[in-house]
Amino acid sequence: MQPLLLDYQVPPRVASRLERSILLLAVVCVAILVWQYQLTLSDIEQIEHAQARLKSSVKRTVNDQRLAGLTTQQLQEEIKQANEVLNQLALPWEPLFRDIETSQQSRIALLTIEPDAQKHALRISGEARNLPALLNYVEYLQKKTSLRNVYIQSHQVDQQSAEKPVHFTITATWVMQS
Repeated sequence: MQPLLLDYQVPPRVASRLERSILLLAVVCVAILVWQYQLTLSDIEQIEHAQARLKSSVKRTVNDQRLAGLTTQQLQEEIKQANEVLNQLALPWEPLFRDIETSQQSRIALLTIEPDAQKHALRISGEARNLPALLNYVEYLQKKTSLRNVYIQSHQVDQQSAEKPVHFTITATWVMQS
């Protein structure tokens, strides 16, 4: 028997011209696509900037037209409303709320505090554990220097609840201190 000669090494093969041309063409196509992608991204960025400028321009134009369409009386009314809001924001709210909330009354739960800055009126709604607790709270508020004319406007005992809490509304006049 003759010995078998096995050659596991494949001789290096040189790429043909056609294969090299196809590879070169693929590299050129990829380069063109990357360049086109960058151009498209640049165009998108320019369009977004133009859109933002256009939106702000339209908003200014609409506001200018709205203001131009207002009569002098309407414009004065808007200025008056804006000044009222500024005046309300400038009021010393903190001392008022501190006086109302620092009562240390565990038997009182305040639900709403509705101040009217123009009339210096105050309306407090809440729930008391019982009627004596409500009366003690009203007495406490009457002793505060920031409040005057503190009265119970309405009260109602909740008969359906086991604890029978008292729902109340208190009105007062708010005195601004300098």
